[in-house]
Amino acid sequence: MTSKFSPPSLAALVSRLWRRPAARLAPLVLATLASLPAAAQSRDALVLLVPDDAVASSWPVKVWTDSAAEEGVKLQTMTSSQFLALGSSSAAKISGLIMPDSAHVKASDAVVAAVKQYTNLGGKLMLVYDAGALTDAGFYAPTKSRFSDLVGVDYTLYDSLRDRVVGFGPVVGTKARLEKLSLPPGKYLPYVSASSTAGTSSTTTFVPASASDPGGTRHMQSAIMARAMKRIDASSLNVRKRQTLAVRNLLGLNALPVPSVSLSTKVSAATSTLPLLSLSSVPITTDFLRALLSGGSYVDQSGTTSTADSTLQAISTYGYGYADYFSYVTTGSFGGNVWLSSPDHGLVAGTRNVGSGQVLFVNMPLGYFKAVGTDSAPLHGFLDAFARDVVKLPTMSVQPRGKGGLIYNWHIDDGDDLTADAKYMLDSTSVLKRGPFSIHFTAGPDVVSPGDGNGMSLDTNAAAQTQFKRIRDLPVGHQIGSHGGWNHDLYGLGASEDNAATYLPWLELNHAAVDRLNGKRATEYSAPQGNNPTWAVNWLENRGVVGMYFVGDTGAAGVRSWRAGNRLTRSMWSFPIVPLGKYATFEEFEEFGISDQQSGQWLLDLQSFVVNQRTNRMFYNHPPGARGHLPALAPMLQRADWLQAMGKFKWYTMTEMAQFGNRRLDVQWNASTSNGFATFSASHASSLKDMTWLLPRDKYMLPVVTSGYGQVGYDSTNWIITANGGTALKFVAAQR
Repeated sequence: MTSKFSPPSLAALVSRLWRRPAARLAPLVLATLASLPAAAQSRDALVLLVPDDAVASSWPVKVWTDSAAEEGVKLQTMTSSQFLALGSSSAAKISGLIMPDSAHVKASDAVVAAVKQYTNLGGKLMLVYDAGALTDAGFYAPTKSRFSDLVGVDYTLYDSLRDRVVGFGPVVGTKARLEKLSLPPGKYLPYVSASSTAGTSSTTTFVPASASDPGGTRHMQSAIMARAMKRIDASSLNVRKRQTLAVRNLLGLNALPVPSVSLSTKVSAATSTLPLLSLSSVPITTDFLRALLSGGSYVDQSGTTSTADSTLQAISTYGYGYADYFSYVTTGSFGGNVWLSSPDHGLVAGTRNVGSGQVLFVNMPLGYFKAVGTDSAPLHGFLDAFARDVVKLPTMSVQPRGKGGLIYNWHIDDGDDLTADAKYMLDSTSVLKRGPFSIHFTAGPDVVSPGDGNGMSLDTNAAAQTQFKRIRDLPVGHQIGSHGGWNHDLYGLGASEDNAATYLPWLELNHAAVDRLNGKRATEYSAPQGNNPTWAVNWLENRGVVGMYFVGDTGAAGVRSWRAGNRLTRSMWSFPIVPLGKYATFEEFEEFGISDQQSGQWLLDLQSFVVNQRTNRMFYNHPPGARGHLPALAPMLQRADWLQAMGKFKWYTMTEMAQFGNRRLDVQWNASTSNGFATFSASHASSLKDMTWLLPRDKYMLPVVTSGYGQVGYDSTNWIITANGGTALKFVAAQR
């Protein structure tokens, strides 16, 4: 198998060491199936309004139905004709209506009027970006959007603005609002305008738009896809040293010393001011936790955060800082509740009461950014907020038993990572005795260039095998996975969409070596350099991998990722990293001046977020980075012990969350209402164990389980109904 591989030359490899080339993407392909069937209305579901000729499998529709299923939100599709047929009864029959971006760009005057009527008569509407931007004849409406009076600002001002009708730039909101949109700490940065920074000026950007591309999304598609696929995953400290050495050797500078960091000295100095704490030596009290969390959020006994932060933040992403989004330029004074705005272009999102109803206007293409831009966090955040906060629907929790938690992913890149740094963590700390964590290995003999001998040689190296087995055999039960293709940098920098014949054998070798020593097939995976060609994803899923680390969709919970308008997998889940602004690992934090206090606070805030939101997020590191920054990890790990003891937090692995997610998607459930009581019925072919429903307490009285095995709990916001087993469950709740 190895003889099939012809590696790039060292010169070619080194020339790419500091670049992150975008993967070549398959062209956008739309599925072609029959038109959508008629849909019955249900008060426990949102309705996605689509044109009569919509195709259920096309990305503008399917990305919404997929996302709703992943969020535990019931969503039905309805065509324009079906909606018009409801007439004035629509508000009574539809709890919440979504007009999505990209799918419903054209709309007749009759549909626009019916949507306005629905809202005025008490309906809850989520109107997204270019929905209804064009008439049914395919032209912009004269002067402004026909929805401007409903939304409360003027937009799609093509007649007056022409090539400046669509803006492109940062999106800002308060920290409290961004967390309400399910954006975790690290997915936003304090906003500082360019014009207020010394030596700079405003860089207002516009996107060309026309009736053939009314939102400018087609014009920017290649740039958005390239941004999504930028490979910026950091290597471990040991691999970085070897990359530097390879460059020096190539340039004839090998006589110069290679910069190094004495990790043992660094740990000793740091721990003298903030030692690793143990439960036996330090009382874990609320006051102790709050002292650790000065300047950030904390989890109190009710699971809520201490204060709502009103500082202005901009949505950001790994490697870039502020993330730019499309929004129509808006004019006029918005009389509602602003959720997000553009410093240059106006309103981006907000709610407004209209008649007896309410409209949530989202002036950015949510579906487009997930399906084409591999950026799912905004779509999921708004979908969740609309369902739970605006419409107040019952939903399924994405978590087993509704318990929030973190996925802690370790990338063990080379020999020293395993035999020196991981060994130190095992010998001298209790870090790896917690968990379970998702721990992934690059198993080959080389790391940066062919023959360098710096890999772990997992098949033959006794020292590497010993440390691998120590990790494997820990009682906590870590999930062992594969970290790519045999040689960390050769695979990470060389694999592309068109060279599977060269690089697939290395992917196979790595999995085989990890599986042999682990004694079973790996069910999770992480890609070196974040490089995941489509052929590799397909091979992984066919081999039984159910969860993978992902550098796209940053800041989201586990999702089934999309790329270039196609869903990547059938049932394999991606677990996106949560960065701290532009950076994500201790190696990057050290390189760019982020202190242990800052990264430690971020980890604490991230932990608070998943507990308070009853969700999951993933962060990752390498053994040398963790070893060198134990003080940043210590408070979060110690608080995890306390929160676990209180039943408020859990460590998850990719495999556990993916398997639960797939089982959750197979649950059938519905609600029916009669005489002021809602009856909920749920079933699953094998088991409902740990499936959980959240009912807003301000809409429902205390639920009662009437059939099956379940229990009822509560927090400050929701009733929490959890199945303890069985294949069917019923519960009843009186409506307020």
